[in-house]
Amino acid sequence: MIKLELNKSIEARKLNKRTGSPTSDPEAVIPYGAIVENIEPDRDFERFTYLGELYQCSHTLLASATDPQDWEAQRAPAAEPASPAASDAGRPAPPAPSLQWTPVDSHIPLLRAKVPGGWLIAAGSGAGLTFYPDPGHEWDGTSLV
Repeated sequence: MIKLELNKSIEARKLNKRTGSPTSDPEAVIPYGAIVENIEPDRDFERFTYLGELYQCSHTLLASATDPQDWEAQRAPAAEPASPAASDAGRPAPPAPSLQWTPVDSHIPLLRAKVPGGWLIAAGSGAGLTFYPDPGHEWDGTSLV
């Protein structure tokens, strides 16, 4: 949803929250600097919320009171990641990081993975997860007697 700041005051018609139809109230002034949210087109109008209330005004009025670049930036799809630099051409991509899980001898299914600063421990089917601090990775997987 689009969220914009007004660069001038506008007049807008308040809408019924439940039905979305215009109320009989006089047009309300939405002040300069106000943040309007959830902007959606509705024929020649734009519907939006201001301070939790639903309003509508003409598209041209709202567009004239906001920065066109803000509209474009928020309507544009998310930018795609930059392509690799030319110097990286021909080099294979590095492998994706992954955890190497090893079983721990226990009466319940228990796995451990070496991570920076210790071990990541998974119990059961992975529903239980904890971190065991062991900077030197000295733990051999057994408990103390």
